Amino acid sequence: MRKFIESVKKEFLVLIRDFEGLSLMFIMPLILVFVITLLQERTYETVNETRIPIVLINNDMDSVGFAFTEGITNDDFFDVTIIEEADSLQMEQSKDDVASGKYQMGIIVPEGTTKSIRNRVLALVNQQVPAMMNVDTANLQQSVLVDLFFDPITKDSFRNIIKSNLREFSSKIETRIVFLTYSRIIDAMTNQTTEINYPEKPVIEFDEGYVCEFGQIDVPSSVQHNVPAWTLFAMFFICIPLAGNIIKERYDGCLDRLKTMPVSYLTIIVSKLLVFLMVTILQAAVIVMVGMWVMPFAGIQPLQLGQSMGGFVLITVSAGLAATGFGIMIGTIAKTYMQASTFGAVSTVILAALGGVWIPLYIMSPVMRQISQLSPMNWGIQGYYEFFLRDAGIINVLPYALKLFLFFAGCVCIAYFYKIIKNKHIA
Repeated sequence: MRKFIESVKKEFLVLIRDFEGLSLMFIMPLILVFVITLLQERTYETVNETRIPIVLINNDMDSVGFAFTEGITNDDFFDVTIIEEADSLQMEQSKDDVASGKYQMGIIVPEGTTKSIRNRVLALVNQQVPAMMNVDTANLQQSVLVDLFFDPITKDSFRNIIKSNLREFSSKIETRIVFLTYSRIIDAMTNQTTEINYPEKPVIEFDEGYVCEFGQIDVPSSVQHNVPAWTLFAMFFICIPLAGNIIKERYDGCLDRLKTMPVSYLTIIVSKLLVFLMVTILQAAVIVMVGMWVMPFAGIQPLQLGQSMGGFVLITVSAGLAATGFGIMIGTIAKTYMQASTFGAVSTVILAALGGVWIPLYIMSPVMRQISQLSPMNWGIQGYYEFFLRDAGIINVLPYALKLFLFFAGCVCIAYFYKIIKNKHIA
């Protein structure tokens, strides 16, 4: 045990000797997480948090126009600029403003919109009681064109969503006007006045939520994706200094001197693994604390932890083992530091890209989602998601932690057997 402790102590002293390099292993991932999260914050905002700038021109100045004005103004989805009774110059200017990007869309409610709806109701009543009124039945076919114009860069999917929402909104307004007009006609037929409170809420409503066996789930945000994702990226990037450490000892003759001592090669490797594993765990802890307490100062919502810290510790240790095992394998097989640094950097970037660090899985194609299952970073991200987003415990994190541990074991076994084969070849 004393030999192992001294070996760990030696690795620790070697590591802190290059204090600047050790500091960069913490500082650079923090900068990366901070910058990426700030860049993607707008992308990950929910629809209700993003206010779309629009211009609304109300030329109707009646029930429909006022209802559009009130409804859209009270909707948090829009940031509305209202123009009433606009002339042709103002309407052209509004279209120019949309085309230049000042507004993302514009709406023109034409004059006489409410009157057209009422005329249609009167035409319907005339079919039932033709003796009461003389209304042109052509009003049944009359329609009103509400003009919608969009910024040219607006995507088709967004336009379809907006049009669908506006159709639903205008349908509610039309239904209300039809109902109230019918009520006044009935009052006129019966010589009475009835005060009817038209219900604001629809009969059918929707209760929505996330399906999660652990109770309430948080809505994913940029910080809840980027903190675990780039934590894993930083962990796996430790393969470069770890591999470099192994190669340097081999070429400096330090490893040969250590072999002359009564210390097994396994003790030497395990001591390296333990020291660098502690670095990865500290990296994860520091990045998470920055997500919780520092990022809110930049206007980013704080990272919220789950309830089971055991699950967090398990997935962090497993990811750290996978990263250090990967570094040991590279350091054992690579002949030069250039080989180790090039392969380690490129392979880490590839694993990150496949694993969903840069591009979340739900954006990937079905084929790439299947391929991403081969990346250990994907297992780590999914394990962290269980903790951060689904408030899962150790049992639910365990499958991902087991995959990471098997990856670690596979890397160490490859390094071990390569070492045996190489020694036999030398002998």
